[in-house]
Amino acid sequence: MSRQLASFKLHLRAVATGLKYLFLPNRITVYYPEEYIELPEGYRGLIRYYPDRCIQCGLCAMICPASAMKMYRTKTDRKGRPGINYQRCIFCGFCVDICPQNALETTKVHDVAYKSLEEMILPPEKFSQEPISPAVAGGARKLKPVFDEERGLRHERV
Repeated sequence: MSRQLASFKLHLRAVATGLKYLFLPNRITVYYPEEYIELPEGYRGLIRYYPDRCIQCGLCAMICPASAMKMYRTKTDRKGRPGINYQRCIFCGFCVDICPQNALETTKVHDVAYKSLEEMILPPEKFSQEPISPAVAGGARKLKPVFDEERGLRHERV
């Protein structure tokens, strides 16, 4: 009985916390997609491919631990060019780090949605297109997280 009472008290505390943040204006979440948070340097979002820099060495495909990177060969291009399968990618960044020509680069875009699983497989032609955040394309306001002594974290407009 005492275990059930202790559990009930924890549930009440959780509900009270939820109600508190429901009615207090000091929330720490943002109104996405009207607002988005500025991401820090080094954030590993979607990967951009620059075919003009690529020497077709295939190191990116060889080092990928999730087998998300694959070389696509054509009749005219026997060495192949990299494409990516975002169904498999774990955003480790190994492919970006190992590229000797900086032909791969991480972006801060992370909020792209795909309608089907097939769309998540990007051959070299699509992989070389710059990913666009739907929030940024929609004109969302940029916010940056700021440490606040009282609340811990809040967001300011940039």
